[in-house]
Amino acid sequence: APFDPYYKWLGIPPDEQPASYYRLLGIAEFEADPDVIDGAAEQRTIYLRTFQTGPNAEVAEGLLNEVSAARVCLLNAEDSKQTSTLSWVVSDRKAL
Repeated sequence: APFDPYYKWLGIPPDEQPASYYRLLGIAEFEADPDVIDGAAEQRTIYLRTFQTGPNAEVAEGLLNEVSAARVCLLNAEDSKQTSTLSWVVSDRKAL
């Protein structure tokens, strides 16, 4: 089976992919507290950086970009609930 970083690294099973930004960050859907969103994104970033020098460095870089996009989107959303309702998903990722 091909390597699935969403599952292996982030615990997001295939049936929950593509993941919402909330799921990508490992936080509850509709989370509106900017400190929670920022902290979760920071944790994911630190963890994913540990893979940047390994055999899946390119995949790690892609996930880091997705985490960054999720952080920016959720922190800049005027209404995080509306953002989630619109089902923001990571849709531009490369096929793995």
